[in-house]
Amino acid sequence: MRCIRVEGADTRPGPVDPCDRCKRNKRPCIIPKPRPLGRKHGALGRYQGIEKAVRKIKTELRKAQASGDDVLSLPGLADFVSSEGDMRDILLSDNATQIQDDSPTHQDENQSSRAVNPRPTSSYSNDSFQEDAALVQNPSERRPHQHNEEPISNPLGLVADASGEAQAQVRQSVASGTSPVSIGSSTRQTAFAQESEPRSLARHLLRRPGYVSLGLKLSRESLELGLDTLFAHAGLTCRYSDYFTPADTNQPRDTGPDLDPVDLGLVTMEEAHYLFPMYFARLHPFNGILDPILHTPEFVRSRSALLFTWILAITSQFDHASSSMAKRLRLHGENLSKHVHAHGFKSVEIAQGYYVSLLSATPAKTMSEERSWIYTNYAFGMAAELVFDHHGMARSIGAIRDPNINISEDPYRPQRLARNRERTWLRILLWERAHSAARGRMSSFPDTEITLRIEDWWTHPLALPEDRYTCAFILLRRQLARLHDEIRRQAEFSHINHHWVRDLVDSTLRPWRQTWLAPPDAFTTPTADQVANLYLSYVYMHGRLWTLSFALHGPTSGREDSYAIKEDCFEAAVSCCEIAVRDLQQVGEPIYCMLAPTWAMISYAAVLALKLFPMLHGNRAGYEVELLALISQVALQLERAGTTPTHRFGISALLGQHLFLILRNRANVLKELAKNGKDGEERQSAAAGEWQALHRHGLQHLPNEQQTERLNDPPLLFDPLVSAFDPFLTGPPLPGEEEFAPDDAFSEMIREWFGQGFGGVI
Repeated sequence: MRCIRVEGADTRPGPVDPCDRCKRNKRPCIIPKPRPLGRKHGALGRYQGIEKAVRKIKTELRKAQASGDDVLSLPGLADFVSSEGDMRDILLSDNATQIQDDSPTHQDENQSSRAVNPRPTSSYSNDSFQEDAALVQNPSERRPHQHNEEPISNPLGLVADASGEAQAQVRQSVASGTSPVSIGSSTRQTAFAQESEPRSLARHLLRRPGYVSLGLKLSRESLELGLDTLFAHAGLTCRYSDYFTPADTNQPRDTGPDLDPVDLGLVTMEEAHYLFPMYFARLHPFNGILDPILHTPEFVRSRSALLFTWILAITSQFDHASSSMAKRLRLHGENLSKHVHAHGFKSVEIAQGYYVSLLSATPAKTMSEERSWIYTNYAFGMAAELVFDHHGMARSIGAIRDPNINISEDPYRPQRLARNRERTWLRILLWERAHSAARGRMSSFPDTEITLRIEDWWTHPLALPEDRYTCAFILLRRQLARLHDEIRRQAEFSHINHHWVRDLVDSTLRPWRQTWLAPPDAFTTPTADQVANLYLSYVYMHGRLWTLSFALHGPTSGREDSYAIKEDCFEAAVSCCEIAVRDLQQVGEPIYCMLAPTWAMISYAAVLALKLFPMLHGNRAGYEVELLALISQVALQLERAGTTPTHRFGISALLGQHLFLILRNRANVLKELAKNGKDGEERQSAAAGEWQALHRHGLQHLPNEQQTERLNDPPLLFDPLVSAFDPFLTGPPLPGEEEFAPDDAFSEMIREWFGQGFGGVI
């Protein structure tokens, strides 16, 4: 109980005797400090929002009546205040009108913002550098139009953006203390119940004029139920409100003493500084995914142990003095690849690490143990999930995700990070398309914001020399995808020129070749640009061959012009083999770093030439001697490229060794046929002529009985290129199916790369 003495009543100095009440209770007299009048700071009133406005209006009306003013005599005012529900409806309608009136102004502000800060186009300027520098210094100050750079045709993206904006408005209203009141409150329902005709707020809103009619065929009861449900659930929370929340920008990285090869004692930083320049000198002209200025050993090590390990592991495989280090780092890289995939780490550098590892890594012991397709899909999905394929998003995210950037030291660092993301997307996309094509999985080339403006992407002031070849690869893949559709369309018509597929392919690819492919130069010690141009020519040749071969077992199979298509494919395959042998002999080690799909396509050309030769030239003994000699050189050069240095064993060595197995079987058959003498040669010559006629003219020129007999022959007798194998199911045997797989590992590999029909070649 407080003392009743008022503070300041007794002003005598010295101790003051307690009051009578405190004496009776035998306690000291404590004078309370005075409390200022009014409501405590932060206290909320009983009424808020619309309820508060209604009470204030009624209070003012009572004051006016008490003062004697005839307020209710004003026209319409008596009806206006006849019921509390009507006042509430007026307030609600005014609030909605205010929101509608404000929305165009907000839209105009956004449009003006876009006009002042337009989206970057092909003409690059220094404004983008200053823009990204501001983003790094103040990452939270993003312009409104940057929140939604997804196209309107992205279904989930549009839903996610709308949900994010709604939750942001709720959080903002709660923080400002103006949290909206649930429309379906008990007070409001009571007000509607007092009317002569009970009605809900939904019914009232739908009966009021002024809203836009959509011509719906649903009943009025259904619409009212929808609004009632909306108002009733206004105060409920979403169960998975964070479902569309973007991933944390500070996700855990694959770094640390347990993963870092330097901390584990597998390599030193001195060795890393020795191998990194070698990587950019020898492998970068083919990979083209990293930035030599950005990706220093310290930078890569701080971002991803996977990328850091695989750069060192792949480079040490091509270094004659790093045999022991290459094995240690390769084993550590394989363990890291599994660890990162199992734990779901995601970053730009992880996608780059998988890219570097898959294109030049040592092959697995068997095809069933190969994990290249798993890692390819993981890296491709990661690049899509982290939005590598949008130019504006890559610029803003690339800047924000590196808060330690010192703009004064490197003002172009944000742009380098942004182009690093874009370059990663383009290279990952190229790898996925090439990998799919090599395995028979072909689909249309995706058109994204970056690929649609790829023609001038390499002209950026910070572009690398290898970016030009990245653009060339993208445009070539796009042309090849369109060629597939065009061949399917043209196959429905008859053509006078039987070589129409070859002419169509050459005429379509001629503008690309004249623009991007420089004429080959004679050199012994090529520069990095010459090596990259040579590699580009290989990609062009192999893409042309693969497109021609598509017509063999595609829409033109079984037509009268299929023989001409086989001739064109055979000539292209032989040309690929000849050029590969010539370049590998003359250039040597600088092009031993070519990527895995290139070696696969060289072996594909050799196998295809072996397949097509008897169809075009017959199966007589001795006819294919020159072809066997050429393919023997191909196998020799492939094996040499894959085993240089001696501690390395690449995919090219595996392909070369198995090509030798194929050729030895053919050579043994050739020896046996040569022992039959002249009679055997005559029988083979007749059989070869009949074989060639079958492939040139089909069964129409044979008598009916022979046609019936031939129809019972195995399908491979007439067209071994036709395969009943579904290309979308190409893949290593599933667990439990290994016992049904062929014993020959190369048969499995041929089926995996080129389809089931090529397994019978050996």
